[in-house]
Amino acid sequence: MKKRLTWLMILTLIMVSIISACGSEKESKTNNASEEPTAEVDTKKPVTYSINVVDPKFKWTGTPVGDAFTEATGVTMNYTPVIGDVNQKYEIWAASGDYTDILMLTPYHLQRFKNNGNIIPLEDLIDQYGPNIKKKLGKYYDLLKDEDGHIYSIYGIRQANESPAGTQASFAVQYKVLEEAGYPEIKTLDQLFEVIKAYYEKHPTVDGSKTIPWSGLGLQMIANNSAISAAGKPDHGAYFMDENNNVKLAYTSEFTKEYLKFLNRFHQEGMLDPELFSLNQETGSAKIAQGRVLGGYFPQWLLSNPESTLTATGKTDSLYAKFPVLLNDGVEDKANAMVLPSSSNYWSITDKAKKPERIIQFIDYLFTDEGQKLINWGVEGAHYDVVDGKRVRKQEVIDGPNENPDYGYNQGFGGPVVVFSYGDGAKLDDGDYATSSTRESIKSLLDPKTKEVLSKYNKELWSDFLSEPALIPAFLWQVPRPEYVQDIQYIFDDLQPIVNKEVPRIIMSKSDADFEQAWTSFVQAVEKKGSKTLEEAYTKMWQEYTAKFNELN
Repeated sequence: MKKRLTWLMILTLIMVSIISACGSEKESKTNNASEEPTAEVDTKKPVTYSINVVDPKFKWTGTPVGDAFTEATGVTMNYTPVIGDVNQKYEIWAASGDYTDILMLTPYHLQRFKNNGNIIPLEDLIDQYGPNIKKKLGKYYDLLKDEDGHIYSIYGIRQANESPAGTQASFAVQYKVLEEAGYPEIKTLDQLFEVIKAYYEKHPTVDGSKTIPWSGLGLQMIANNSAISAAGKPDHGAYFMDENNNVKLAYTSEFTKEYLKFLNRFHQEGMLDPELFSLNQETGSAKIAQGRVLGGYFPQWLLSNPESTLTATGKTDSLYAKFPVLLNDGVEDKANAMVLPSSSNYWSITDKAKKPERIIQFIDYLFTDEGQKLINWGVEGAHYDVVDGKRVRKQEVIDGPNENPDYGYNQGFGGPVVVFSYGDGAKLDDGDYATSSTRESIKSLLDPKTKEVLSKYNKELWSDFLSEPALIPAFLWQVPRPEYVQDIQYIFDDLQPIVNKEVPRIIMSKSDADFEQAWTSFVQAVEKKGSKTLEEAYTKMWQEYTAKFNELN
């Protein structure tokens, strides 16, 4: 969400339900007849609410989608961009009281504002003005409740029963590497290493510049996401769950050690990007767009911009195949997880908001079929047509961003309402999909080279490489944080300088003996900072949450 979006990302966001919406009303003629009306409120009277966003390009007023929401609900959203250090900004807001009417917050920040008394309980408002909220959350409604019994935030719950067709793995290898190797099977880190090494030895330069065999995106993604993915585990950030449902810190796990050894092999062979540890989204995207990075761990949101550039410049052989790659043949792949919360950002209503019932009705509208159509498809006639009972996106909507990168913003797509989309694979009451991200729609966007590469593996989409998704209660970072977790968060913060210093030293070890010594020193330093205390607190939180989840099933 916080990324700079090209059309491919805008379209993907539209397709994966990361887009705009608004409130609900009793008398709105757009309400689906099968959905319940909300309590009596003058929903046609214009009202404006401020809400924080992370992208200053998001627009509401004067856009087709934003204007359609306002016409349906009377609500206008005034976006307040939060630029720079988000944590610092929220701390200033919490201390000063200078915050927006609606706050979109992670569980970490939510607790801070709740403790200050800045946000209001919502359960009574939902009972009176949010029938569709309760209807769609169904048996999972109680998951919204805080430990004190109140509801301080609302998020969407996925209504999909099938795996999103647009999902893809994050281990990436250029097409030209695979083509030269004869399109080999790549399921383990060893296989990945060997195919990249073989190509690099024959092609040390690309267009006169040095080839970069392996890269990535900064240190935290190395220490967290990529190692966890290679271990075949759901991506809980810096943590994972063991066989007894205990939360463990991934930094010092055996699978992280094995993954760092994989990177150390690249280093010892002179094949590791020397800027690996300092790359961010902007610099990493620019480097990938040059076409000289053979492989890396690249999440879907990172590849969107550079792959669009590569396609536009005719370098489709430098696009990437996306494989789920595991530590070894003995690892069971359980990384593909579906979670109930559709985002890790939740909406809270602050004590500054006038007529908070209008905000609840606003959210309630998002839980109707008409609201979902606006969120995911836009305005009928402007962004899509209904053909033979099915919604079909207009060609100018597909092509528009190729002519103007800001097309999606100017239409009103994008924004903080991501948390209320039903998700890819969900269907509305008319039997058609809630989003435009279907197998056929995604296949229609693939370029000829990508189709050719996929066919070599007897696949149609990158999602076909993934294991069957398993439903889990949430990712750890989506779980509301109780006080006892909030109170020891400083331990995790204190670990970051150690990770930032020691992980590069481990990866850049000159010998196996140096690697072992550096790893042992790192583990000891992490444990000395209190990692066990951190694990115990998170285990308690996770097991309490999953117990509540299991009671509802």
